[in-house]
Amino acid sequence: MAASLKERLETEVRTYSENHNLTVQTIDFLYAGPHMRGRHTLILAFTEAGIFTFVFKLSDAEMHFLDAKTIQQIALVKKKLVYRLHIRAITEEGELEEGKYLVSKCVFGRKWHKETLQKLIDKNIQLLSTEK
Repeated sequence: MAASLKERLETEVRTYSENHNLTVQTIDFLYAGPHMRGRHTLILAFTEAGIFTFVFKLSDAEMHFLDAKTIQQIALVKKKLVYRLHIRAITEEGELEEGKYLVSKCVFGRKWHKETLQKLIDKNIQLLSTEK
């Protein structure tokens, strides 16, 4: 049986973490996107070590990592049909960078999306409790 999308992404996060000596116990996945029509072009993976971003282009996924030490703020704002997710972090050059994403309230067939969204609403993501 082929691995599910979630299982494949978990494997990538764990492999990267092991190769870079990062401790990852929990992984919370969330679909997001930069605009209304492309909300499902990204999957964010929240971990204790930081945020992994998977950008989908055709059938391939490109992974990026944002270290928890560089994250200044994660905020979720409720809109009419979606949530707006703001992530602020310090770049390697020491500059403040902000990412803004739209997050659907529900994604059919992806129970994990709704569970992670609820954790963000409740501020119960492990990354959010990291001392700054």
